Amino acid sequence: MQVNSILTSDFEKAFQTKESTQNNPVEDFKKFVYAVDQQIKKSLELKKEFIEGKDVPLYEISVQAQKAKISLELLVKIRDQAVAAYKEIVNMQI
Repeated sequence: MQVNSILTSDFEKAFQTKESTQNNPVEDFKKFVYAVDQQIKKSLELKKEFIEGKDVPLYEISVQAQKAKISLELLVKIRDQAVAAYKEIVNMQI
C-alpha cells in the first residue's frame, strides 16, 4: 500500500465534480452519505480479506476502520444539527 492511497480520500473524489460548485446542499449531503457508505464498505472488505487469509497489512485495516468510524461520527453530528435546525424552524412563531 502506498502512502498516497491513504491520503487521497473518497470524500475528495466525491466533491471534485462540477456539480458541487452549484451550491446544492442536498446533493452535497447525498454525496457525503455515499462517501461514508463507501468508507464503511471498504473497511468491511479489508477485514473480510484479512480473515480469509489474504495479504492485507494490519495497519491498513486499522487506518480504514478509523476513517470509517470518524466519517460515520461526523455524519451523525451533521444529521443531529440538521434535525435541531428543523425543529427550531418548526417551533418558530410567525
